[in-house]
Amino acid sequence: MSRIDITDDTYTVDKVGEVKLIELIQEWLGDATPPPPEGIGDDCAVLTVNEPSNLVVTADALTYQVHFDDDISPTSAGSKLIKRNLSDLAAMGATPTSAVLALLCGPDISVEWLKQFFAGIRDTCSAHQIKIIGGDISGLPPGQLSTVLTLTGIAKTPMLRTGGSINDWLYVTGTLGGSILSKHTNFTPRLREGVWLASNHDCVAMMDLTDGLAKDLRCLLPPNANAALEIDKIPLSTDTETLSKTSGKSCIQHAFCDGEDYELICVIKADTDLVEFEAKWHKQFPTLELSRIGQIVEDRGKGPYIDSLTGETLPWIQGFEHLKRT
Repeated sequence: MSRIDITDDTYTVDKVGEVKLIELIQEWLGDATPPPPEGIGDDCAVLTVNEPSNLVVTADALTYQVHFDDDISPTSAGSKLIKRNLSDLAAMGATPTSAVLALLCGPDISVEWLKQFFAGIRDTCSAHQIKIIGGDISGLPPGQLSTVLTLTGIAKTPMLRTGGSINDWLYVTGTLGGSILSKHTNFTPRLREGVWLASNHDCVAMMDLTDGLAKDLRCLLPPNANAALEIDKIPLSTDTETLSKTSGKSCIQHAFCDGEDYELICVIKADTDLVEFEAKWHKQFPTLELSRIGQIVEDRGKGPYIDSLTGETLPWIQGFEHLKRT
């Protein structure tokens, strides 16, 4: 794959200026941004909320050398910015509507690179019927770039992380681990699946897996509870085996700790007919794996995760965490 340097162009942001750059962004986004007052051009965007649905809002950043590097094309980077936020909405059982975007970049950033970056944003927004309705531009030191998207959505019944109880079941969609090899940019936000789960009375809590199962699962556990996990039921991606050959880590460790899986993990009520629930899922989503990986149990004083077969403490408890030294 050819390397793409975000500063590799003589026509850079400092030669354009903020006003012209906003005009270019409007041009690059095309139909993905409406005119004001719904879109770019005023201090705030005016949104109409249709009752009785709930308006939900999320924000996620995409930063050069943190979430992507020169091996990732600008269009893929732009698409990832949108999809990261869509994954949050999926976890709430929400349908996306509108977004505002903050662009922070150094004065030497290539305008051609930004054009392709916004093409990725535009195409992904169009695919999910999202409108970019405004935002902000701010400067950074040379060679730096970060974008922050605030995305709104509509949810009939927002699915929260809280709601799980002792004896409830834990499920995940798709496969986990090895995302750095491809999935961290090449993934599908589980929007349809999130809406379906949120509308299913058997589902009582849900979130998306962005920082790794080891970190994120704890957010679903009620106080004084552990997760008893069936290790052989953890769905491993094919990339975990590839990565494991060079990393010195086991496949299961990658599945727990890598992060950026962008799958859903949900809690299903203890008294659910699991055979019927799984049959309904497979009828609705025949090509997407849904795996029962364990159960919420009372705290046994052995740490957050235990092996359901042996009762031993599982060692993988650290996922990805911004700003924390390892």
